Amino acid sequence: MKNGGNVENNITTGQNSKKRDFENIRFRKIVKKSDRKENFKNYGNTKISKNSDNGKTQENVNKFENKEFDKYILEMKKLREKEARKKYIKSELSRRKQNLVKFFNMEIGIEEVKRTWQFGILILAGIFLFAFYLNFVTFKGELSGEKTFYVKIDGNRGSVLKVNNKYLKSQASIENKKGLEYGFYLMRYKIKKAVNKNGNIKIEGKLLGYKESRLNGVRKYILEIFDNLFITEENLYAFSRAAVLGEKAEVSKDMKDKFKYTGLAHLIVISGTHISLVVIGIVKILDGLSLGYRFKYLMALAALTFYCALIGFSPGILRAYIMGAMMILARILFEQEDSKKSLLVSFIVIIVLNPYSLFDISMQLSYVAVVAIIFVNPEFKKIYQEKILDKIKNEVLRNTVDLIFLSLTIQITSIPLFLYYFEKLPLFSFLLNIVGIPIGTVVIQCLFFAVLLNIFKLSLFNGIVVFITEVIFKAFEGFIYAGSKIPLLQMNINGKAPLWTVFAYYEMLFFITFFVMPLFTAKINPNENYDNKHIL
Repeated sequence: MKNGGNVENNITTGQNSKKRDFENIRFRKIVKKSDRKENFKNYGNTKISKNSDNGKTQENVNKFENKEFDKYILEMKKLREKEARKKYIKSELSRRKQNLVKFFNMEIGIEEVKRTWQFGILILAGIFLFAFYLNFVTFKGELSGEKTFYVKIDGNRGSVLKVNNKYLKSQASIENKKGLEYGFYLMRYKIKKAVNKNGNIKIEGKLLGYKESRLNGVRKYILEIFDNLFITEENLYAFSRAAVLGEKAEVSKDMKDKFKYTGLAHLIVISGTHISLVVIGIVKILDGLSLGYRFKYLMALAALTFYCALIGFSPGILRAYIMGAMMILARILFEQEDSKKSLLVSFIVIIVLNPYSLFDISMQLSYVAVVAIIFVNPEFKKIYQEKILDKIKNEVLRNTVDLIFLSLTIQITSIPLFLYYFEKLPLFSFLLNIVGIPIGTVVIQCLFFAVLLNIFKLSLFNGIVVFITEVIFKAFEGFIYAGSKIPLLQMNINGKAPLWTVFAYYEMLFFITFFVMPLFTAKINPNENYDNKHIL
């Protein structure tokens, strides 16, 4: 058997050596061919002076041969990279397999048991503390008698955010029988009846007294600005109130449906886009005043804090505020910005402030979109960067294609939530983001600018700003209307997707993003020998 093994090894070694010899011979031929071409090219150049026609003919021949030679070299390079990639993947899979086998065959000693026990204790302690905290902040009494509500009024309904300064397990609402204006209120309320329907509690009773938020006056002032500027333009009027202050009472059902179908509903909900516009706008305004670097960003942080307090710190807004504030603080302290760290910090802070925000749909969609931008898209971009983006010379076209892929990545990442909550499967709605987001963003910028002009008593320019805003919004509205007529942007699904499929989808996406994609996106050196080498 040993002799047989030696014979097989000798045969394999002989085949490998023949393969190497063949490759060396082919490489030497290429080098010799290159030398001959250089000499031939020089000879052709000397003949050009004697005979121009022969020189031109010879030059054309040289160009053709050089082109064929370069093409051959490029093909050889791609072949070598392909072979190196195969060897790398094989080596990496082998390394992972060995690590897995080593993990399961690992001998467990006293120190390992201690570390595992300590880690287990920490996990259990964390779960216990969270359960205790959740129990502490949750309203447990019956919804009857007199209670103190913290309510956000929007139109003829009011969302009950807290009962006796504690959170409800389910969403609750009351009717706005007193016709209170948009804003936040602390109410003393006598409950007559509370009906729980599909996880939403509808509370009926009598308002005994209320106290307005101190910022309600500012909200009313901004709403009056929109009343004066856009009251005759119904859709622009509704869009302005929703996009700047988050008041959606004026947005018609038809308008909401069109925005949802075209995948642009996030423009009528306060999101990270609005937060970034506030920061960028304040910094640009202060740039014109030649102020200090740190002072500009301190002012931007103050403006951002005031704006978020004005519209209310809902889970989605709080996420955007924390990430934006950490970005500003990093610049003030001359530290490197870390979006991954700020995302984690925002999640921890939100869970501590309101544990039930985990079940908030807007928060889930917000975090899924940010995770797609920070984690998923960079891995996918490594694939299409070299094959597509780097080959596009026009910068505008390159940015457009990049936006298409980014929108597609966000949509792929958020599909399970759409299937679970809305019973819809988004198909091609991401394509409308290419045009819809830039135009919608410009409209929002114009609205913010109009508010600032009136706050600083520069209403003289209202006519120009209103005209420009109306023209751009008409184009935006026409785009939304045309997009709503396109079939198959979204598809209705009969029945809600099971919850286990949501977790299974994200597990698969996690595995593909962090375990499969790196095999095909890692930088490979064609001259490296990956046959017997494991890359750590």
